[in-house]
Amino acid sequence: MRQLLTVLALFLFPLKVLADTYGAEILYDYTFVKFFPDGRKIWKEERAIKILDKRGIKDFGEIVIPFSTEHQKLKILYAYTVLPNGKIVKPDKKAFNIVYPPFVSEAPIYSDLKYQTISMPAVTKGAIIKYAFEVETVKPYMKNEFWSTNFFQDEYPIKEASFTAYIPKGKYFKYKEYNMTEKPQVKEESNYKVLSWKLRDIPPIEKEPNMPPMGELVKKVVITSLKNWNQVARWYSDLAKEAIEPDETIIKTVQEITAGKRTQEEKIRAIYNFVAQNIRYVGMEFGINGYKPHKALEILKNRYGDCKDHATLLISMLKVIGVKGYPVLIPTLSTPNMDPEVPIPTAFNHEIAAIKTENGYLFMDTTSDVTPIGYLPSGDQGRRVLIVDVEKEEGKVSETPIAPSEKNVEGFKGEFKLHPFGKLSGEFTFTYSGIYSEFERSRLLSLSPDSTKRHVEELASKVSPGFDVDSFKLSNFKNLNIPDIEVKIKGEDTTYGTLTSHLLVAKVPVPDYSRIVSLVASKKRKYPYVIGYKMTKESVVEVELPKGFELYLKPENFYFENRVGSFEIKWKMEGKTLKFHSKMILKKNVVPPEEYKDLRELFNTTVKTLRNQTIVLKRKS
Repeated sequence: MRQLLTVLALFLFPLKVLADTYGAEILYDYTFVKFFPDGRKIWKEERAIKILDKRGIKDFGEIVIPFSTEHQKLKILYAYTVLPNGKIVKPDKKAFNIVYPPFVSEAPIYSDLKYQTISMPAVTKGAIIKYAFEVETVKPYMKNEFWSTNFFQDEYPIKEASFTAYIPKGKYFKYKEYNMTEKPQVKEESNYKVLSWKLRDIPPIEKEPNMPPMGELVKKVVITSLKNWNQVARWYSDLAKEAIEPDETIIKTVQEITAGKRTQEEKIRAIYNFVAQNIRYVGMEFGINGYKPHKALEILKNRYGDCKDHATLLISMLKVIGVKGYPVLIPTLSTPNMDPEVPIPTAFNHEIAAIKTENGYLFMDTTSDVTPIGYLPSGDQGRRVLIVDVEKEEGKVSETPIAPSEKNVEGFKGEFKLHPFGKLSGEFTFTYSGIYSEFERSRLLSLSPDSTKRHVEELASKVSPGFDVDSFKLSNFKNLNIPDIEVKIKGEDTTYGTLTSHLLVAKVPVPDYSRIVSLVASKKRKYPYVIGYKMTKESVVEVELPKGFELYLKPENFYFENRVGSFEIKWKMEGKTLKFHSKMILKKNVVPPEEYKDLRELFNTTVKTLRNQTIVLKRKS
């Protein structure tokens, strides 16, 4: 139905009206790829973009073409701007520059990726930018094998797009289309089978907050000559085999790290913590450095590395204590999930490690220095992965676990005393587990003592604006062996309750988690909402009533449930103490668009209901 409505919209409204909304219109995008039996390939692309407003100028005024200096040769075929009056303006030599991507500027030796930039001249409203380039892969990543992915869709509307692939006759290959029904025309030319796809009037992918990665939504085609994932595993095993071997320095370092540790579990934890907290993560995607990890000794000496290097050093150190580690190739939440039917190395943008336990594989990502062993960053959860056995040169397709709601808890527990004139005093604790402990640990590690105090005061203000913090205590957030984080606060608010001649009115002293409302401000969504993790938000509070007052009114117990989660509130009176318990559970980490209204209802109901929890006390007669 959604595709039918899109097609109807294109007939009812001129494409230019749609293009005006997006600042530019891609007139054509023609792509050609020619594969060779030995794995080399030539990729050629021609584009023309019509500029419609300042947004188009901003996005297309600077053309950026990525390429590998080690594996590829880049040739700019042409680049020029056609002005509205038809005049052609070509960029001068100074407009062509080769630069490092921003993320490798601090450690260029770790990347062979460069950007060819072209500063296009005279880019104004109504102008058309035209350019073409050719990238030749002269040094195949995998001998005698090839693969490619072509996107037919963009954030801008496209009038015409084509993709033509030349595949050597007699060479095995397979292809798969995604989010599209168009099929290729097939013909033969000389020693090649030629597949051609042509699409017209392609609607743009509209950006939404927390949407899935673009590659998961666009119309695209993937071609590969690989038959199975074991080929990828054998290839990577060959690259990593030498790198993971421990030498004397690695052995000595492991002995120092594990000194005094009695059990194998303690030793594994000590090694994990060392790599996570002592090897600086150079945040580059998997594959940029030609896929090959550096040797473990080199990583240890440099004290920094990318994701492949982190996994390599961890596996090498584990080998010293007799524990077999496995490289795990993984697509994080920011990239499309791996398709088990289509084996290609570029399905992955990250690498972690794993070991076998009695309960299956334990996945470990030391690139996050705030994630304890046994936990995974949200971007690693629920992803299809390739576990590589380097010794056997075999691979296993598996899936990383998704932590249940009860593992990711933002909690609050407080004991308060309400005084006769409305003052509130007490002690309370914010607790963070799972993903929330990562967030809080990262925040606290970045704060100075003064900033930490301000942060604690901000937390207290969530209980009551103007709450005065007398003292606070933080749990040992620097120790990864203590997974949960606690922030204990003691203080008072002298003007908490409202006093009348006979009544004392006060709200229950709990955070209302109001920030989640902003996440669902939009009424509707087109794409799934990627939250990234399941969650629980729970508050347990006791309030001692003041002398001379008794409970007159309190809210009723409350329970709400829908397709994505639930929220409940329970009240109980025990002697002079009023007890309050609230719990919100989100049981999905990705919410489909048809259930977005449930997510919105759950979050809004939680915040509104918590804000309305007011008690009324009356003076005893």
